[in-house]
Amino acid sequence: MRWSWVGLVAVVLACAGTRPELETPGPAKDVTWMFRVVDPEGQPVPGARVKIWRADLSQESALLATTNAQGTGARLLKPGWYAAEVQARGFVTAFRTDIRLAPDSRPRMELRLARSVPLSGRVVDVEGNPVSDVQLRFVPSNVGAPVVDATSDKKGQFAFSGADAGEGRLYSDKEEWSWQRLKIIAPQPELTVVMGRRSSLLVRVVDTEGRVVPDAMGYINPLERWVGLSHESARTPEGTVFLRLAAQRYRVTAGYAPAAGCSWRRNVDVDVRPGQQAEITVSFEDVTRAGPWRGRAVTPDGKPLAGLRLSATALKSPKDMGPRGECETLTAPDGSFEWLGAMARPHKLELRTEASRRLMGVAELSPSDVKDGPVVFQPTGTLEGRVLGPDGKPVPAYSVDWAGFHEPDGRFSRELWASRTYSLIASAPKMAPTRVRVEGREHEARTVPDVTLDAGHSVVGRVMAADGLTPVPKARVELVDPADVYIRRSYFPHELDADMLGRFRFDRVPRRRQYLRVNDEKAGTIMYELGAREHRVDLALKPDGALEGFVTDGARVPLAGVTVQVRCEDGLDARTQTDEAGHYVLRVPADRECFVHVSEEQLRGRGPWPRPPPLVFSPQAVSLSPRERERRDLVPRSAGATLRVHFPDLREGLETFLVSGNARMPKTFAELKALQRSAFSNDPPSLYWRPDDPDMPGYQFLQKNFAFSHVPRNHFTLFAVEPQDTGFAVMRVPVDLSHEETKSLPLGFPLKSGGALLAE
Repeated sequence: MRWSWVGLVAVVLACAGTRPELETPGPAKDVTWMFRVVDPEGQPVPGARVKIWRADLSQESALLATTNAQGTGARLLKPGWYAAEVQARGFVTAFRTDIRLAPDSRPRMELRLARSVPLSGRVVDVEGNPVSDVQLRFVPSNVGAPVVDATSDKKGQFAFSGADAGEGRLYSDKEEWSWQRLKIIAPQPELTVVMGRRSSLLVRVVDTEGRVVPDAMGYINPLERWVGLSHESARTPEGTVFLRLAAQRYRVTAGYAPAAGCSWRRNVDVDVRPGQQAEITVSFEDVTRAGPWRGRAVTPDGKPLAGLRLSATALKSPKDMGPRGECETLTAPDGSFEWLGAMARPHKLELRTEASRRLMGVAELSPSDVKDGPVVFQPTGTLEGRVLGPDGKPVPAYSVDWAGFHEPDGRFSRELWASRTYSLIASAPKMAPTRVRVEGREHEARTVPDVTLDAGHSVVGRVMAADGLTPVPKARVELVDPADVYIRRSYFPHELDADMLGRFRFDRVPRRRQYLRVNDEKAGTIMYELGAREHRVDLALKPDGALEGFVTDGARVPLAGVTVQVRCEDGLDARTQTDEAGHYVLRVPADRECFVHVSEEQLRGRGPWPRPPPLVFSPQAVSLSPRERERRDLVPRSAGATLRVHFPDLREGLETFLVSGNARMPKTFAELKALQRSAFSNDPPSLYWRPDDPDMPGYQFLQKNFAFSHVPRNHFTLFAVEPQDTGFAVMRVPVDLSHEETKSLPLGFPLKSGGALLAE
């Protein structure tokens, strides 16, 4: 059979933006996708099963086809983006994750299969007896090859079907048995897997004199897999025995109290073998104890710090596996303290209040640095004050920012980590929240004027359509503080649903300027400034505009299930998804500066491996009048430079974005969000482990590497943003991408690399 490849769909991506020169894709007829399955020598494979499904849907939606005697088959499919799975007896299951079918095309595809190799054997115990019902899984190192499973029979025998040749890991699991992981190279036709029962681990602790410590404390953490972790343990005269452990490497943390008020700990790693009792001794024989440590805690001006909780923590390097020591006591009326069990090392000392554990001061020194003399504590940055009710008396329960308090005198203290302006949110049951803006200093305790709460006032209103007469049922109404328009940091609910007649009521509304925000999918939007004395409002929504069009891959292939969203001023955003024809209709809040963003990130976790390269889209500005409609077809960008940004470690909340031109450092949250709205987003994160890999780490969705692909040649400003105590650390880096090149940019974290701290 002679094949013509003229009709095959090539992966040709166009530049970002509209494509008026292309024929606008519309509702398309089904196309006939023809395929041919062949072996490594190019010979047809009859009876192969081919499953094909749309990339935005799950594999359960797949359509099935079977090859004939010539190894060919066909399916009628809507134009679009697809993935396929090809199975045949004696061959390795193959996946194709980037099949694109254009309208009015005659796509043909050859699917070449690799022959599977023998992977079989027996599972036995340490005495050579067969072990049945063991679940085995072979995970090839080649991420394009499938993960295959097998179960051992009554004779302990197992055989994998469809295993790929090459290196991989073989996992064996059975309840009450120790899991096993072997690194093997397939083929392996006579593999023996030896499994043992659960194990135990005896942990003994030895003090500085070499004596076994009775009732020593300790716990363990697995260093390889958390599967089957047991928390059972028993105390013995020798130490603690941890029971029913899976065989693997563990980190043991154990210690003891060398004297009243002090405790020592250290970590030791140990390998636990299947079906055996391992033993480990955590020794402190090499640790030098300081002599009696006496001193007096005082302020910089010499006043005693009495009745405070004083803790001392032995300092160590970040990766130090050596011993750790801590001591704790209460300071006497003259500020004096004494410890008999501290390590002879430098310590960090912290003073906290006894009731609320509020940090009052810090110091660093060694036990040998002071002999009954004063220890001067530099105050930490704090904002201190009282929360009172309308009658001027302390309220019984209240909160300041995230911390709750029950102090009888209404006092609070809020720790600071930087010198800047802070906006404290104080609230209490049945009271309106209030905000106090104060200047905080990193090493200074500052007193805040009394924060007096009141009951606030009630606001009732209606949400109406643009005609001012038709109610909007179930509209979501938000009560927004001006400081929270772009950055939500309030810790209590400020939104509710109107009733079927559009009516709503907010109680305990602060007696200061607020906003009422409605972003309704059908009726429109409003950002209404609520005066301090307003008690009743009618909110007439402004109708949205609408952006509609098709999202294609640049070669007329419709992209279904991708997200099209608009990011607008005042936090009024909207989103939708394309249908099976790649068509979208996106509402756009009217009379606002907005930017359209397209992402297929949500599709990347659904398909099999290997993942295709991401499709990346450029932001596009849009501003529409009420009820205005605009047609815009969207395609990915395909040419340009690539920027790769690297940070030293994984950080939760770390973000990067790329702004065209020479953008200045933002000074407010509103300016930061305006930059983000217009910016190039980084590529969807790459996943390095398959979700069916038993060793997949739980932190793989955190990022330290970011990429911006196919960026137009230009001068840009890269911003790195990281949350920082109700604010953001923002770093600005100019970048020139003058050639179609790949540029690598190693960076430090924003706060430690010259970034600015952006706060309210």
